[in-house]
Amino acid sequence: MKKLSILFLFFINLLTISCSNSSTNGDNPITPPPTIPPPSEIDTSQNPLLIPVENSQIAYYKEIDFSIRGLKLKNQLSLLLKKTHKHLTYTPDIWEASMITDINSDNPKEVILIYGWVDKTEKEITQKRTMNKEQRNHGGFNDDRRKNLWEREHVFAKSLAVPKLITYGSDEDNMGLIAGTDAHNLRPVNGEWNNVRSNKKFIEGSGNSGSVNGGWYPGDEWKGDVARMMMYMFVRYGNQCRPDVIGKGKQIINVNTGERDGMIDLFLKWNAEDPVSDLEKRRNEYHGNKNNQYAQGNRNPFIDNPYLANAIWGAEQEYRAENLWTTKEQHHIKK
Repeated sequence: MKKLSILFLFFINLLTISCSNSSTNGDNPITPPPTIPPPSEIDTSQNPLLIPVENSQIAYYKEIDFSIRGLKLKNQLSLLLKKTHKHLTYTPDIWEASMITDINSDNPKEVILIYGWVDKTEKEITQKRTMNKEQRNHGGFNDDRRKNLWEREHVFAKSLAVPKLITYGSDEDNMGLIAGTDAHNLRPVNGEWNNVRSNKKFIEGSGNSGSVNGGWYPGDEWKGDVARMMMYMFVRYGNQCRPDVIGKGKQIINVNTGERDGMIDLFLKWNAEDPVSDLEKRRNEYHGNKNNQYAQGNRNPFIDNPYLANAIWGAEQEYRAENLWTTKEQHHIKK
């Protein structure tokens, strides 16, 4: 009987402890942390569908899904740029193309020079905005004669690319050669002013072009051109031409997707502040038409629509660029 009593008390004690623990867990349940989907799984289905408006653009981008955003859109555009790219030679193709695409519409005997100063403000010939198109530095002169000649400026400096950009070679599969002769990265420039720029990284500034704190400010007229060219080079060549290597600024984190790839705020800012010029459009149309003799065949998407920079890298609150296209909703209204 005594043994039965002891066993009974032991059983009651176990039951009490069990109930106490159960009650404690019920009052303070252990909740697992919420599951956050990685950026690649974030839903982008609510983004408006961007629609090109020019016939040449509609045909070129027909395979691109402009309802997607972030690096998915960047990757689609990258594949398109590669597929439609026809390699041009540094000589004579780039010379000949430049004398067509960069012609001065006010004087067809001249080419427009990138980094050139606004009319009537240049200090000397090195800062002039235009030059006779026949005054080319064919001989590769590296002396005082350069200031009276124009050259082909690699806006993404050759030595800063990895691998570096080259302009001559027999292997067209060499990415240094393909990028080194890319017409979307080459612009006429005064020879001496090109020498002054050298391989300085782009940096914020104001007014006309020139050296600023060890960097290079392209000028108020040209900063948007430069930004869209650097965006093109990054999308076309990836890590070979990273924006954070050619410009000074903070890396962008896309707040919508959480993605970061090396794009910097400087170029998004310039892209928003300086609208696409007629010169940029003319160059893009020429090279986008594969029937033109010296056309490269692909286009710079950020000239066609600067807003594509925001569609890929975000930063709409700080640096929203002009949207030159329509959306699906607007398209239906117009119809």
